Amino acid sequence: MSDRVTLRIAPGAGGVSIWSEDLFAEPGAPRLRDFIARAFSVDDVAAVDIRSAEAFGRIRYAPAAAPESVWRRIAQALRPSQPRDLESAAAFERQSDPLDASNLYLDHPGRWPLRVSRIGGALSTWRLRRERDGALRLAHPALRNRRDLSHRLEERIIAILGVDDVRSRAFSSDLLLRFDPKTLPLERLVRELERAWPALIEGEDQPPSVKRLYAAGSLLTLAAVAQFAVPALRPVAVGAVVVYAAPNVAKAARQLRHGHIGLPALYSFGLGLMLLSGLPLTGTIMAALMQLWPYLTHRTIVNRQRRLFAAHRKRPVWARAPGGDGEVEVHVDDLKAGDEIVVRAGETAPVDGVAVSGLAFVADGLGRPASPLHDVGPGDPIYAGAVVRDGELTIRVERTGEATAAAHVGRILPHAAFRNLPSLYEAERVANRNARPALALAALNLMTVRAPRFSQAVIRPDYVTAPRLSAQLSALYDLADGLRQGVLFRKLAALDALSDIDVVVLDDGAGLERRTLEVDQVALLWGSAEDAIAHVAAAFAADGSARGRAIARVAAQGAATGRHVHGLRRSAGAVWFRDEAEREILVASTAYLARHGVSLPPKLERLATAQAADGTPPAILFRDGAPYGVVTFRGSGEPEARAVLTALRRRDPKIRFVHVSSRRTAAARAAAEAVGIEFAFGGLDARGKVAILRSLGRRAVWVGDGAAPDAAEVMAASDVSVSVAGFGNAPDDLADVALLRGELAGLTTLGELAQAHRARLRGDYRTVYAANLLGVAGAFLANFGSLQAGLLSNLGSGVVFARHVKRLNSLIAAIEAQRERLAG
Repeated sequence: MSDRVTLRIAPGAGGVSIWSEDLFAEPGAPRLRDFIARAFSVDDVAAVDIRSAEAFGRIRYAPAAAPESVWRRIAQALRPSQPRDLESAAAFERQSDPLDASNLYLDHPGRWPLRVSRIGGALSTWRLRRERDGALRLAHPALRNRRDLSHRLEERIIAILGVDDVRSRAFSSDLLLRFDPKTLPLERLVRELERAWPALIEGEDQPPSVKRLYAAGSLLTLAAVAQFAVPALRPVAVGAVVVYAAPNVAKAARQLRHGHIGLPALYSFGLGLMLLSGLPLTGTIMAALMQLWPYLTHRTIVNRQRRLFAAHRKRPVWARAPGGDGEVEVHVDDLKAGDEIVVRAGETAPVDGVAVSGLAFVADGLGRPASPLHDVGPGDPIYAGAVVRDGELTIRVERTGEATAAAHVGRILPHAAFRNLPSLYEAERVANRNARPALALAALNLMTVRAPRFSQAVIRPDYVTAPRLSAQLSALYDLADGLRQGVLFRKLAALDALSDIDVVVLDDGAGLERRTLEVDQVALLWGSAEDAIAHVAAAFAADGSARGRAIARVAAQGAATGRHVHGLRRSAGAVWFRDEAEREILVASTAYLARHGVSLPPKLERLATAQAADGTPPAILFRDGAPYGVVTFRGSGEPEARAVLTALRRRDPKIRFVHVSSRRTAAARAAAEAVGIEFAFGGLDARGKVAILRSLGRRAVWVGDGAAPDAAEVMAASDVSVSVAGFGNAPDDLADVALLRGELAGLTTLGELAQAHRARLRGDYRTVYAANLLGVAGAFLANFGSLQAGLLSNLGSGVVFARHVKRLNSLIAAIEAQRERLAG
């Protein structure tokens, strides 16, 4: 395998040691991968150890192997060509085929000693410590004492479809995995672990920092020992507290030079009181608590977001591509636009594309405006993450990997604590404002009575920690709850800004002229129209589609409501159930009939092939196997925007609506009047729309198509931009908020989210201030010291934290229950 002769080989009882610069000095070289693959073609080879720094490798035998026999087979396998004589050739053919070593990640920058071994039917640098049904315990030396690598590994692996749970332990370099072998076979999982290494090493995501928490905990221990056990350590403890607080003192000094008094001055004053008393324990308890709450908040966000956003991040890692001799499995990253793949019942679409053949009933919570449960047939779009519940599709690939809409949404969703939230800045501002009277009262008391106890109690309440964690956890809840309802906050700052909006500016892309779907015709061979309406309403009752809403409105007007049906089941293109008379009812689509070769009587055939202008298919009715009717639909109802704007006005009577358009002024005004908009401006280009926005002189939200090329400048001029471009356009959408279902009705959901967010923050402020004021009142009325006042304040923080955790857990339960229902 090498032209060089600088090679030393030492066979032994447990393996063969090899020293070679050519083989081992360059870990990622093709010759080393070829060497590893050839070595593992011998069944008795258990592992290959590599120490590139020493240009050393060792082929390990299985414990029960006969060394001489194994060595001969290894030597034969490592030869660059097959043996020439027939007997040796036959023996060579009986050996296992070389395993694929191309996927191994061998060039770790730390040059750790690596061990390549078999895990299932794949080679890996991970070391298998335990395996049982659906559970693995692996180890890798690269993880040792690397919390950053462990954190990034967890985030990446949990996103693989089929991985149920993952936990890493940096101190022992362990990785604990639970996975579904039916969805993700062991060999594929092992290959993904190898493919993950470049992203882990080059990534920037970091776990929550524990340095200041550990420092505060160490100070607390030192102060407790000094105050209660070893008084001689008290000066050391006081000095350590001074060093710990030095950054606050420096910040307070800088603020005072500019005439500002805030939290740093308050903390510095508390440090001075501690120096007067010489008792650092209370201060270190409070310091430890002030570090504990942010850490718990960060950990809560990191842990909860994995479950809240699992459905949006899970990605299949393989696909089935049709080939000349059948189907072949390919990695999703190897697919490109124009390729075709096959997705069957129980599988998840790994790409964005268009169905070219087949018919399927899919569950897709975000990928379609009509309903999360819908049929997909030739010509229909399908998005990565959609689960095929019944049927089969051949899909032409349009976007793969990180280019899919689901991947784009997943990148926006947070992995850790938030930054740049207006509510966080507001928490800082309010806390700094409150620091001034507290500091003044404490200083006045100290000058009057010259006893620090009351002054310490007055400055001890924590006005900033609980509002900070409230802003963070509330934002996480609203982001997840909004996503569940089809609202994606691309910029979370919009959540706070929406509470102060005065004007809603609707652009051309807002879809003002889109009308609600209505029932068009009910054509019957026999039976009653009431029965037909009731049967279609029962079939579409649970999917929330536009057809379901249209038929429900008609059913509510007559005698078609309240009909009892049972045994409802759904497949690709069809819904079956039994009505109150125990008749079997089938509500089918034309695609279902075409797939199964079912023909209709001429009277129904014409209507069955008709579709609404927006492509809404008709519903074809069968009773006990015989066709008896067709129900068609058309988009002829009132404009959808009218009901949305009415609901927004009802919530906030002061809000105003403006329509800006590139069409003629008359057309713009007609569209605006049809939905109840007061002001309309036509004949505008992008600059003209920007001028209108700026001339309003109010806080404005822009609504339109955030993926349109000419929308960027207009969106930048608004306080908040909201897009109705829909989920499929998410990769190109630049709006602050995206209504993923592409419906203007999402504006009402958006308003409700903003309103609930503001109310939640106010409730948390009331809790915190009640606890803080109780602590100050206790100092006046019950002679509270700083410890009692501080603990009361932290009790308020604990109540706020527990309330948010409970709320998040309830949301997680609801999301997971909904996911199970969609998965069937």
